[in-house]
Amino acid sequence: MSVQNLIALISALVALLALLVTLLRGIRSTAREDGKTAEVLRQVNGKLETISRQEAANSARIETIVERVVIVEQSTKQAHFRIDELREELHK
Repeated sequence: MSVQNLIALISALVALLALLVTLLRGIRSTAREDGKTAEVLRQVNGKLETISRQEAANSARIETIVERVVIVEQSTKQAHFRIDELREELHK
């Protein structure tokens, strides 16, 4: 093997090693970014679960309030009916 061939072979090996190092850095960088993305998604998921629980609690409260409003409306209707009866008796 001539010196020129040996130099070419060594140069090719150095280039290959440089390529491998570059690829490994890219893989590490991608893995780091994937880890950050996964953490952000976990945080978002936790907040979404909290919001879902709050929404369920609020829905239950709203349902209770709606039931109470219906009762108040019925009571008010009855009171107005009684008031109208009393007015008729007073104006007789």
